Amino acid sequence: MEDNALNLPTMAPYTRHVLICTGHYCDPEGKAERLYRALPGLLGNLGRYDNPQRIKRGTCPCLGVCYGGPIAVVYPEGIWYRVPDEAALRRIVEEHLRGGEPVAELIFHRLGNSLTPHATIEGAQSHGT
Repeated sequence: MEDNALNLPTMAPYTRHVLICTGHYCDPEGKAERLYRALPGLLGNLGRYDNPQRIKRGTCPCLGVCYGGPIAVVYPEGIWYRVPDEAALRRIVEEHLRGGEPVAELIFHRLGNSLTPHATIEGAQSHGT
């Protein structure tokens, strides 16, 4: 029997996945689509399909936040960002995706942790401040 006898899809290697919410409640001004279109240029070589360090990108009609957007999430870290403009997206790409340091002042949630006045993560600002 062949390895792929069921003709299953295959996945090229990648290191991270960035999802941007395009939902109307989260992003009533439609900024998220523009940010998504800007992302390949900001990623450069990191967005290339043949790069084993590739960073995948995608849109999602709802990430369940529904306000304060545009919203983006980076996996596998599970870091959730408020991305108000392209300058913020550029910082996320340069500092987090290229440099390995999440952009603390744009983070509002980390997988497994809520950034509230009662439970902050080192160096990050509390949600709503």
